[in-house]
Amino acid sequence: MTGEDDRESSSRPATESERRLAAAWADMLGVPVERIRRGDNFFEIGGTSRAAARLVTALERRLTMSEFARTPTLALMADLLDRRPAVPGVAALGG
Repeated sequence: MTGEDDRESSSRPATESERRLAAAWADMLGVPVERIRRGDNFFEIGGTSRAAARLVTALERRLTMSEFARTPTLALMADLLDRRPAVPGVAALGG
């Protein structure tokens, strides 16, 4: 693991999108939001495929299940969602 990887895995959510996504993960997983870190993998901290499907739905399908599986860390997923163009009628992450 590089120093950057280590900082990412141990640090708290840094951006507004990461904080909103962390809150959604915490709600879905039934854990305190303070437990969610940038480098956390949704599946490694207790997420199931059913919880992932519910989260994709809660995010108004702004990402697919295959994208979710390819970007399972908080930081990567928030970055992917941030790069998505706004869709009329679809709320921003957590907004």
